[in-house]
Amino acid sequence: MKLSTIVPIQPLVPQIDYESKILCLGSCFAENIGKKLQYYGFDTLINPFGIIFNPASLATLLERSVNDEKFTEEDVESTFSYFAHSDLNGSNEEETVSNLNKALPLMRERIKNSSHIFITLGTAWVYRHLDRDMFVANCHKQPQSAFSKQLLTANQINLHLESIVEQVEKLNPDCTICITLSPVRHLKDGHVENMRSKSRLHDAIQHQVDQGLQYFPAYEIVMDELRDYRFYKPDMIHLNETGTDYVWLCFRESGINKNNYDTMNVVEKYQRLAAHRPKNPDLHRENVEVARRDLLEKYPNLSLL
Repeated sequence: MKLSTIVPIQPLVPQIDYESKILCLGSCFAENIGKKLQYYGFDTLINPFGIIFNPASLATLLERSVNDEKFTEEDVESTFSYFAHSDLNGSNEEETVSNLNKALPLMRERIKNSSHIFITLGTAWVYRHLDRDMFVANCHKQPQSAFSKQLLTANQINLHLESIVEQVEKLNPDCTICITLSPVRHLKDGHVENMRSKSRLHDAIQHQVDQGLQYFPAYEIVMDELRDYRFYKPDMIHLNETGTDYVWLCFRESGINKNNYDTMNVVEKYQRLAAHRPKNPDLHRENVEVARRDLLEKYPNLSLL
């Protein structure tokens, strides 16, 4: 008896291996998959500017990174910047600018050296700061009166995605770009508004897929195969560990070369050892260090955090 409809998944070309360099950008779903890749020792950089939900802000950050356009005091509001997530907030204007300009070369170098870039779009709803006349990556809990809210058209989203691809290809024309649509619903916008947003993103994404970009159907997997709230956290919006693990297994099947599975199992054993809470911390720390050293000696391409 079939209890769900199974989403067909195309294999990523080329697939990831332990020589790959990976960049994950976009919504919190990009963070989830990126952290899984890091856990298994793949060389992965996740959102240098923090979580970015909309394609307009993401395109702006890629353009600034590729063109090495430094941030200045004019780009910040004392302790935060509308260009980035609150992860880059500082205690003052100088520190905020410094945080942004530290992220800039990280992003640029990873774009330049990446074998794979995964972009996850979260929402087509954007907020324009009225005084600055710019789409913001994050409202930073500022008064609603400072912004106007609008829904990007599919054509506008296409233009932003084309800009993203163009910027990547300036530095790295051989990089594999894979787009995903975040399955996380933005219900603060409203149920109908969320569906309108996802539909426009999906339309624009498929246009890019028709142009040659690759697509991982995370949204479809969650909507069709995980149609049950037991796969969600108590907020009923974000996937819980079981749901995330299910999507990860689908991603692994599609995106990671099977020749790496044995190494992944070895890395997982190491990670469990490292996470163990021992009765003798000093001895445990020594054992973990020995295991880490042996692992890196046997698998020099691992990236263990």
